[in-house]
Amino acid sequence: MPPYIQDNKAWGSGQWPVASTEQQRFQILALSGGGFRGLYTAKILADIEDQIGAPIASRFDLIAGTSIGGILALAVALEIPAQKMVDLFEKHGEEIFKPRFNLFGTLRSAYSPEPLKRLLQDESLFGHQLLGKCKHPVIVPAINYSRGEPQLFKTPHHPDFIRDHKFALVDVALATSAAPMYFPRHTFNNNQYVDGGLYANAPGQLAIHEAQQFMGQPIESIYVLAIGTMSSKFTANPGRNRAGGTFDWGGLHPAKTPERLFGVSISVLETLTHKVLGHQLAGRYTHIDDALTDEVSKAVALDKADVSAREALLGAGSERSKAFLGSAESKPFLLHQPNPPFFYHGPNAAKENM
Repeated sequence: MPPYIQDNKAWGSGQWPVASTEQQRFQILALSGGGFRGLYTAKILADIEDQIGAPIASRFDLIAGTSIGGILALAVALEIPAQKMVDLFEKHGEEIFKPRFNLFGTLRSAYSPEPLKRLLQDESLFGHQLLGKCKHPVIVPAINYSRGEPQLFKTPHHPDFIRDHKFALVDVALATSAAPMYFPRHTFNNNQYVDGGLYANAPGQLAIHEAQQFMGQPIESIYVLAIGTMSSKFTANPGRNRAGGTFDWGGLHPAKTPERLFGVSISVLETLTHKVLGHQLAGRYTHIDDALTDEVSKAVALDKADVSAREALLGAGSERSKAFLGSAESKPFLLHQPNPPFFYHGPNAAKENM
């Protein structure tokens, strides 16, 4: 188990301290889903990397991410600079979320997956690399709609994980982010996949199970840093029709009904996860996020990528990262030195297993 070590240098000295006393620790980075709101997450990651002068993955034993958080988790596990992901979303967000004709959602999803796929296939990002190329352990949830089951894509950090490392990173990214009504189901390996946010929009709970069940970690050693996407709360309007039909849920456009149900689902499940983990880890769970105010919520949404959305997300992310980096609880997370990752299969497999 890698030690968390630090010396007695004062935190206010202007430099990050270096290690000297040991404390066992297993750290998880958990990144939530939220569509274009992931720009907020990416900004926080980029600011942390700028502060520590290293890839954020170098401070964590396991990375987990769902939907846009899954795309970011894969990038983090590859040690792609988070600033590169910020630049990607800033420059191409409106291209990714460019509406297409869909006859009020009855013919097809609101957005095509092709722009995102093209961007991720750039050789400076995922290119045609496989999941096995990740330099750090990572798990990414999706739903296997062909089987009606949850599915976790994983690096080969356990001897039984013999297949996922052969999957293309772009396929895993598109599978975890195929939000119903927003993007079509993603098909590969002769299966259809849907957004993992429907059951694990905040993947910290899954990551804890992974650490205990497959990585041999006692719960007492586990610490989680979870980063959200400016959480939205979907609540009832007491003045609205409450009869339970499509007009109640979606208003004048029936296609809005599944979109709102999707939003309610991920919002409530995420809140539940944070409450449970706060109790389960008892002081070892740190959650970075911002609640949307009434005015900001008008500019920010899962599929809003215009200049107002970018300003709101980047500004909030910058302020939240500043608060986190200036807090005492950030220091143990960002000083942690994990053991070198150990993979059993694929291109990064340990030599003794080859």
